[in-house]
Amino acid sequence: MAGQDEQVYEPQKPGIAANPKAYREIELFKTEVLATMSHELRSPLAAIKGYAATLLRHEQRISRAERHEFLLAINEASDRLEVIINHLLEVAQLETGAIKIERVPLNLAFLVREAIFAAEEHLENHQAEQDLQSDQPKHFSFTMHIEDEQGQQTSVEPIIQADGMRLREVIDNLLENAINYSPAGGAIEVVIRPILPRSPRDNDYLQEGTSIQSALQQNMIEITVSDRGIGIPLEHLRAIFARFHRVDTRLTREINGPGLGLAICKHIIELHNGSIWAESEPGQGSTFHIWLPVE
Repeated sequence: MAGQDEQVYEPQKPGIAANPKAYREIELFKTEVLATMSHELRSPLAAIKGYAATLLRHEQRISRAERHEFLLAINEASDRLEVIINHLLEVAQLETGAIKIERVPLNLAFLVREAIFAAEEHLENHQAEQDLQSDQPKHFSFTMHIEDEQGQQTSVEPIIQADGMRLREVIDNLLENAINYSPAGGAIEVVIRPILPRSPRDNDYLQEGTSIQSALQQNMIEITVSDRGIGIPLEHLRAIFARFHRVDTRLTREINGPGLGLAICKHIIELHNGSIWAESEPGQGSTFHIWLPVE
């Protein structure tokens, strides 16, 4: 029996304090968020505040056309804020396992066509503004085709078990990247093809660290998204799927975004037991590969 001066040991519940590594990771994540978001949030907030303040102070002297232009700018900045916040919430949920995928039979070709149509519609809505702001407006052409096991074009559209909403988000992100990193416009191509089981030596062309072991035992379906844009330097290829990673060059500094889109893509594809990676050559464009199991 313990005396009055004795202290009885009571085991504590395990938590962050009992896991220094987890604590350091959380602190690092907080530091990354603060460092990146301080800029990404400040820019659209400044635009909203600036245009709103001008409308309030000079409402009577601003023409109707100018007011409409200001409101459009405020709306665009608000959309940017919404995207950033949604990406932050989504990557946090993905990393903590809060998001689960729901597999249903899915026609990949139909999904890709929908994504391409949405990308073309978005570009069309902004085309007039781009033409006014640039002496050389950029124009894009989108193509999609399906290949069989021999690499020949086919009309047979593959069906897999996947989460349509999440997979559509991945395709949307890759198409948006292809557009953003192609300052001169050009062709964007999506290819769907089957990948048959193969031996390890057949996969030597893949980047080191790419997780594709499941492809050695089962059939896979591949989706590639290719552009003719500025490309990605070799030293960045292995890091582009990390959260907040941005390729900082003269050509990319004008592209907005917190660097979470590809991190979200990676999480979603891995939830499908698939793999995603990129091949690129600076100045020649990039190709993003997605491998998904055919169940």
